[in-house]
Amino acid sequence: MDTRRGVAALAIAVLLVSSGCLGFVTGEEPLEYAASQATVADGALGESGTGYEQTKVENQTLRIDGSEVGIGDRTIVVDNWVAQYEKQDDFIDQQVGLFAVVSTHEVDVVGRPMNPVRNMSNADLLDRVLGQYQTGYGSISNVRQTGTEQVTMLGQQTEVGVFVGETSLNGQTVEISLYVTKVKHGDDYVIAIGGHPTKLPNEEDDIYTLMQNVEHDADEE
Repeated sequence: MDTRRGVAALAIAVLLVSSGCLGFVTGEEPLEYAASQATVADGALGESGTGYEQTKVENQTLRIDGSEVGIGDRTIVVDNWVAQYEKQDDFIDQQVGLFAVVSTHEVDVVGRPMNPVRNMSNADLLDRVLGQYQTGYGSISNVRQTGTEQVTMLGQQTEVGVFVGETSLNGQTVEISLYVTKVKHGDDYVIAIGGHPTKLPNEEDDIYTLMQNVEHDADEE
């Protein structure tokens, strides 16, 4: 399913390209930025934790041609990380939860932070991701925010946007709950996105547990 292939990481790549704000002095060598890996602690996974299993952790390299952002021939290279998780209920033979953690570098050019994630609300981030990429639940429509919650992720209290939307599963319209938050940690932004069918409300606690157990290689500044 496409969510497990980087629902958020690929969106961040497009945001960087489309922001059009990388106006800095050019040079002959590529400008390189690399995020540090973010994952969920092993203790929060598997049968002894939330029941989620890691499906993939991968580095995704974004190369931007300088001509696309008005800086001549200079190339920008940004390495992002995405970790993907899912929860399967073997009794009903159905996936009951999806979770992804993305780390993307600040992209600080001549002292100016350029990553558009910096100023995006949870609603904006979710809207951009759902608008550009398929998710594991298929095409999601009628997305609306129902509230907010507070969790501690990477030692910081952060606001989680809580949303509901509708998708089609096995020919039936199904309502799903979605959760998204981000924190600035070290030189990276770490974004967590999770979802589950709304008819399975107990899965909400597991999403928050995963957020609380996110680990990131970079030290907090």
